[in-house]
Formats: sequence, structure tokens, C-alpha cells
Amino acid sequence: MIHIDLRGKRAAVVGGTSGIGRATAVRLAEAGAEVVTLSRRAAAPEVQASPEVCARISHKQLDIVDSSQTAEVFAEIAAGGGLDITVHSAGVLAPGQMHDTDDELWHWHMRTNVDGVFYAVRESLRHMSSAGTGGKIVIIGSVSGQVGNAGFAAYCASKGLLINLTRQLALDYASDGINVNSVLPGFTDTEMTDIYSPDVKSLLADTIPAKKWARAEQIADAALFLSSPLADYIHGVNLPVDGGYVAGRPA
Repeated sequence: MIHIDLRGKRAAVVGGTSGIGRATAVRLAEAGAEVVTLSRRAAAPEVQASPEVCARISHKQLDIVDSSQTAEVFAEIAAGGGLDITVHSAGVLAPGQMHDTDDELWHWHMRTNVDGVFYAVRESLRHMSSAGTGGKIVIIGSVSGQVGNAGFAAYCASKGLLINLTRQLALDYASDGINVNSVLPGFTDTEMTDIYSPDVKSLLADTIPAKKWARAEQIADAALFLSSPLADYIHGVNLPVDGGYVAGRPA
């Protein structure tokens, strides 16, 4: 059995206090990494894990759309023992066809889902490149960046940008030993997707070949893999974890 061992590694999980980010922080800590969760929330995430695992998770408050604050926080993390892994899981989701999308809704998605990724990943790359020891960056995107999601124009546009950003960063930093990849979740049960009613969730499940929504832990498993030495030769991959959703529709 292959065992992922991240002892001696330090990880930052942006958006690590809820949903996929929280599950990823736990997975990384279970593998032995020292994890710092980052989010607007002042309190550390409440996690269901052993005391040993919980002790490996600390927290820093961060407004991810604040460029200067992001630079300061990542500098603190790097100065405290280095930075080997960054997982960016923060994001927002709201409905709206294009004709119903006002400037505020559009820019809200772009600030959080695009600018927030840019700031955190840029700082991570700066510290990893300066250290010269490589690293792993995993961006949590969405299959809605690969295929359309009716009624979510701004969200789909923001997530589509991250797919090509992942490829570009892989080209630019692979020679530095830095792996940049993304995970593209399909429909996943988190606090964010509580905007869907139970009836709509059931209807959407029928469009998934696996006939069910993902759990946050299943997305976190993919993020853990891409953060590990098992992914040392994987660069620029946008990995759907979606129950077969982008493969096609069940007849």
C-alpha cells in the first residue's frame, strides 16, 4: 500500500476554514504536514480529527483580495519555517445569467476567484523560487470552468480563467521543481452549495454518471495526491473530480 508522507513539509491552505479547504487541511495534516489555514475568519477551523492532527493545524486571518496583506502573511509563513505546499480553495458562487449580472456581482467573482488566487499563488511562487527547493501548488477550480453551468455566467468565467492559468504557471515554473496543478470539483456538498435546494440537488445528481454529489473529503484526496511526491512529474493538469460529469451525460 502506498503511503503519503508529508512530515517535514509546511503547507498553506487558502480558504482552509470551510468546505473543501478545511477537508484538505485535515488531509495534509493527517499525512504529517504542518498546515496553516488562511481565511477572513478570525478563528481556526473546527475539524473532526485526532488531537495529534489538530495540533498540526494553525490559522492566520487573511483577506484574500488584499494584495499587501497577502504578501505580509505569506512572508510570515515562509519566515516561520518555509513553504512547501500551497492549496488555494477560497472562492465564491452566486447565480446570474449575463443580462442579470451587474458590475458588482461580476467584480465580486473576479476579485475573489481570480485576483485572490493571483495574489496568493504569486507570493507562494516568489518564496518557493527564492528557496530553490521546489514546491507544490494546487488550485481548486471547478468543472464549471471546463463546461458551462447554466445561470452562473460570472462564476464560470472566473473558473475558466484558472484552467489556463494553471497550464501557464506549469510551463513557467516546472524547471524550478515547482508543480502547479488544479483540481476541478464537480457538484460537491459544502456550505457554498447550500444555495441549491434539496430538490435541485437531486435533479442535478441525475446528470452525474455516478448519480451522487461528491463529499469535500473526496476532493481533498485529489489535492493531497497533487501535493505529494507521487505527483512529482505532473505539471499543468486540471483534474476533474466529478463523478464522470465532464465525460458525458448518462442516457
